[in-house]
Amino acid sequence: MCFAFIPFISKDLSIRTILFFIFATIYAITGEIGYITFVNWRMTLIKKEDRTTFATTRNILKNTVVLIFSLIMGVILDKFTASGYELYGFMFLFLIVFIIAFIDITLRIFTYKPEIVQEKIKIKDNVLIPARDKKFRKVLVTCGLNRFAYGIGTMYLNIFLLRYLKIGYMYYSILNIILNLSDAFSSKFWGNKSKERKWEKVILPMSIIFIIAFTILLLFSNSYLIYLLPLVYILLGFGSSSYEMYDHIAIYENAKEKMQTSYVTFERFIEGIVTMFLPILSYTIFLESNNIIKVTFALSIITYLFLFIYFKIKTKIVD
Repeated sequence: MCFAFIPFISKDLSIRTILFFIFATIYAITGEIGYITFVNWRMTLIKKEDRTTFATTRNILKNTVVLIFSLIMGVILDKFTASGYELYGFMFLFLIVFIIAFIDITLRIFTYKPEIVQEKIKIKDNVLIPARDKKFRKVLVTCGLNRFAYGIGTMYLNIFLLRYLKIGYMYYSILNIILNLSDAFSSKFWGNKSKERKWEKVILPMSIIFIIAFTILLLFSNSYLIYLLPLVYILLGFGSSSYEMYDHIAIYENAKEKMQTSYVTFERFIEGIVTMFLPILSYTIFLESNNIIKVTFALSIITYLFLFIYFKIKTKIVD
């Protein structure tokens, strides 16, 4: 909700940037703390054989709600923009998000929480044990590379669409609906692929899908690209759904027994470092322009190609 007030606090770009980073940091920290505890809670409640089914159902329900919300907000934002009150439209959007988050937190407070047994270990061992675990290292590299590749590829994507392709909020909302429909409908497919925990059947196709999506964004001119955006968003949704299966199941199940909290915490710490690195790059090296945005697409392609090769090699070594 705080993000909505930034434009009204100051007109100075540096102050706005500092405020944005402060609010984003608070959001990231609180979000990760909630995620870590929620993963253990969720996994304790669900039997191992039911986890893929749960993840599939969760993705379908989540994306159905999001696509309805996207459609409504696209219409509302276009109305506010046409009347010259675009910022108030975003304030209304953030207010709805705040209400949803409040309801979510309230439900979790009053929902049954099973007791989670966590080994008592020294603080430094919370870092050293997951970091030295060779089996878990592949998970860390995979998650870190994916976070960087997807993050760098989508860092300027919204700006690219709205500022350089000059699409309207309605078209932008339709694209997000396509993204969520693709994510929801492909969840069943990736859930079946994940049942045997052969993650090469998830990560390798995911890498190829993202490579194709960002290659389209990189190679086609803006005049043609505007018509190819629905295909791009179908691919992004399909790829995102595959990684969600890995994120929801593989990270937890590759952790040592009774040390899941430490392992999940360390994995989120690695992803957090990567996430913090991205805005630094955007503020120092990759200053926004049409050409620079194309460079970020290229970096995403290269990183996903590296992830594909790395995961394939590691899978062969294990086999």
